[in-house]
Amino acid sequence: MFSAAIAMKPSMNFQSRRGSDGETSDSDHCEDIYDVSPMHGCTDAFASVAAAPKWSVPDQMVVDSPVLASADPTYLNEWFLMMKSNEVKFHPVQSLNNQPQITPEMRGLLVRWLTEVCQTTRPRLLPETLFLAVNIVDRFLAVTPLGLDCLQLLGATALFIAAKMEEVHPLCAEEVVGLCDEGQYTRGQLRMLERRVLSTLGFHLTVPTSVLFLEHLAAHGQYDHLTSCLARHLLVTSLQDYVICQHAPSSLALAALNLAASLVNNTRMNTCPAVDRCILDLQLVLMTMIDRLPLPDLLMMCYQQYHQ
Repeated sequence: MFSAAIAMKPSMNFQSRRGSDGETSDSDHCEDIYDVSPMHGCTDAFASVAAAPKWSVPDQMVVDSPVLASADPTYLNEWFLMMKSNEVKFHPVQSLNNQPQITPEMRGLLVRWLTEVCQTTRPRLLPETLFLAVNIVDRFLAVTPLGLDCLQLLGATALFIAAKMEEVHPLCAEEVVGLCDEGQYTRGQLRMLERRVLSTLGFHLTVPTSVLFLEHLAAHGQYDHLTSCLARHLLVTSLQDYVICQHAPSSLALAALNLAASLVNNTRMNTCPAVDRCILDLQLVLMTMIDRLPLPDLLMMCYQQYHQ
């Protein structure tokens, strides 16, 4: 159980940071937290996959991707450019710097729990829901110190919000409360924290995540489906790693595809220092996976899990 792992107690002990003048300081005072290092030297590497003058999306990729399937093909390129321009704005770095009680390990436990919930809930929740939920958690933690007893409630609230954005049939409040440890939180607490989170984030919920960049890059690069599945599994697993999540989402997506392609097809493309650093971090994740599961079994599991 989640509470057994980090000894949580049900209460609403969360607060905003306040400056010396006593005024509440949220995102307006946290520009340093959202400082993502630009992908210096990556223009050619990224453009080779993502920035063709008039790129077309393969029909099968449109079918497999709920994001691409719901988009007007006329504006897909504009959509991608908008997501890329918003990447720095909505990607928090060192989001736990102002959290006296929450450590990277505790965050990892929360993300692992969210991952299990998304993969075991029936009907199964979309990967986009998981990635958005983790983004909401990190952005909220970046500006609002949170009591350890509210960490699972924050994760549940983020999932509740993300499901409303991504799912055809979003979760109801009773379902979300039921996912938490028995008797831990109430529907009223969930609703109250939902209002607080939405207010803190300014209702900015259409954000670029690594899985969105992955779908775009996989579609344009025309990678085979097994490569895309392995890359997605790498990204899902790496969500638990606080260090890896400091990398820009677009860099992570490109690194995951590159690493997956090298493993599946023994092919690699030219990259840049920012993507190479992501590849090194993701290689550690991949090595851990292979230690636990032989490569053929790992590839089969990825295909079965992410094939839509």
